[in-house]
Amino acid sequence: METISKFEVRECDLAGRIGKFTVRGRTIETPNLMPVVNPNITSGENAVTPEELKETFGHDMIITNSYIIRRGDRLRERALDEGLHKLLDYDGMIMTDSGTFQSYMYGSGKGKEVDVTPLEIVEFQRDIGSDIGTILDKFTVPSSTWDEAKQDLDITLDRGSRSLKVMGDMELAIPVQGGVHMDLRELSGRSVREMGSAYSPIGGVVPLMESYRYSDLVDVIVAGKRGLGPSIPTHLFGAGHPMILPLAAALGCDLFDSASYAKFAQGGRYMTRDRTRHLREMDSFPCSCPVCSRYDPSDLKDMEEPKRVGLLSRHNLWSLRGIMNEIRISLKEGTIWEMVERSALYHPAMYSAVRRLEQHKGHLEESAPRSTRRFMCSDLALSRCRPEFQRFKDGLTSNYRTVDHGRTLILTDWGRTHSHKVEVALNSASSSGDRVVIRTPLGPAPYDIEDMYPISQSVFPRPESLTDEVMEGIISSMEPVIRGSRGEVVHWTGAEDPPETKGAGDEMSFLALKVANITRMQFGIIGGKGADEILFGSWDTARELASRLIIKRSRRTGKIRNVMLSGKDGEEVHLLSLRAEDGMFTLKLEGARRLHGAGTNWRVVVEDDTGEYNAQGYNVFCKFVRSADENIRPGDEVMVVGENGALFAVGKAMVSSRLMLEAKAGVAVKVRDGVKDKKAPQPSSP
Repeated sequence: METISKFEVRECDLAGRIGKFTVRGRTIETPNLMPVVNPNITSGENAVTPEELKETFGHDMIITNSYIIRRGDRLRERALDEGLHKLLDYDGMIMTDSGTFQSYMYGSGKGKEVDVTPLEIVEFQRDIGSDIGTILDKFTVPSSTWDEAKQDLDITLDRGSRSLKVMGDMELAIPVQGGVHMDLRELSGRSVREMGSAYSPIGGVVPLMESYRYSDLVDVIVAGKRGLGPSIPTHLFGAGHPMILPLAAALGCDLFDSASYAKFAQGGRYMTRDRTRHLREMDSFPCSCPVCSRYDPSDLKDMEEPKRVGLLSRHNLWSLRGIMNEIRISLKEGTIWEMVERSALYHPAMYSAVRRLEQHKGHLEESAPRSTRRFMCSDLALSRCRPEFQRFKDGLTSNYRTVDHGRTLILTDWGRTHSHKVEVALNSASSSGDRVVIRTPLGPAPYDIEDMYPISQSVFPRPESLTDEVMEGIISSMEPVIRGSRGEVVHWTGAEDPPETKGAGDEMSFLALKVANITRMQFGIIGGKGADEILFGSWDTARELASRLIIKRSRRTGKIRNVMLSGKDGEEVHLLSLRAEDGMFTLKLEGARRLHGAGTNWRVVVEDDTGEYNAQGYNVFCKFVRSADENIRPGDEVMVVGENGALFAVGKAMVSSRLMLEAKAGVAVKVRDGVKDKKAPQPSSP
């Protein structure tokens, strides 16, 4: 099936992403929220018009109901004659719903079903020029049994398959259904993907949100996304309250729609990020939007209803705009978890929903970068759902290399690691052959990798502020360290005078050990050998390793910058450079050659023809990726390799391996160095 739309993922955090979605020449940035527009109310003194939604509030996408338009003679004829965009006087992207929600509200025993067939409503949406139409799916209520939900799903999938044949030049939304039965939700998503749909809403969730069943909503989203995969833009139907939006975005929902801004206003309700308040209960506004800056609650209470509703609608739109802007900023910064953690405190049901993520850590990990700008945790019961905890634990278990040492020094107060006094003491102890470990909520953190994300970049509550149960868990995590110690174990809080250093210091050996273990933690085991041995050769002692490494440091801070080996004729072979922001390495070409010769880890395999462009320094597009190491995550250092095994380039993965294999557009790898100089003109982006 010919692709009508194009979706490019540009940045990722957790399972959320910043994307660029294009349909019929119109482009929006995701995540994006589209206000619901009632086609019967698009003008008037107090109405929020489609033009105002775009020009004032910045909504470059809206959704309206094609069933309502088709049902009214005047609207139907105008839409068919003039087109939908002219009917609404709106030149942005327009999505249309099909009447499914009306069928849910008034059908199934509550009244008559909608008087339109599944193909008729799709053809009507096509004929009026909708950018994205929606099939007439079968809405499944949460109380449905598995058999009932399966029957509804079969109907939805059949309608979707038939509707794809008449969609014309509009994109077609085929919703994921299945009630609260997760196997059906996953089956639905997988079926939608396999039939070739390029856009899918998660439907049937409004009753869950209305009854505060947010934990079930989390399960439904994750199951649907598991089936859909990462390449299809995902729309969460009916999600319009700021409280739920950060969590839904973090789980990978790209688009949202809601009439909440208008419905709340009609009921006299004022929207904030954590709740809605009734106007009659307010004596001041906690907001500085254009409405709240000009009026106070008493002004609105004294107004006639149409004007009051119009102003409340506009305030609610400003609230939604603010939360969506913050979500995009957080995704770009890599701080979306902090928004999720804050939203968990808005309502007990939200707290339970975020705790439910403990069961879905794999979903978050599959798309989450290995490092972000910071790692800030306020509630450890919630924060342990983050991928960083399990990744760090797995890395220590599988990759970290412990060498012979004297005593073990345990710093018990992780809040003091950035103190100059503590840093000097730990450097001195480490250089003298002590094993230094910091006790942290992540678990035992060896000091030689302390600069590596997430240890040094993490901010946790101070030990004295944690519950006894949490502290007991942190303390017990140190038991393997204590049992594995070969000498005296010294516990130091960092507040009193530091323990005396024993023996002469050997700073270069400590730096060599730091380089080796950061390399092992980052690149792991390849072909049965640690990445450090592949890059630097086998070694038994840190002193031996130090004798062959050339470690260049910053003159200002003294921190490691570049790692080299001596080559022929005294030439320095540059293997790695250390990133100051996260303490992880960037891979240079010679380092890539050595890793490439050892195994298939960290490889992105591309077509040989396009690989020649990558060799000249041009980026890798998802369209040309043929295979990739399944462990690749956004931000990872990767090697670009041809189908014949030749190394073309080295660079940074922009998306996970699964996404680069499934996506039809967007950059898979940002190439840093190609094996050849740039000569040919750059190929156009697919």
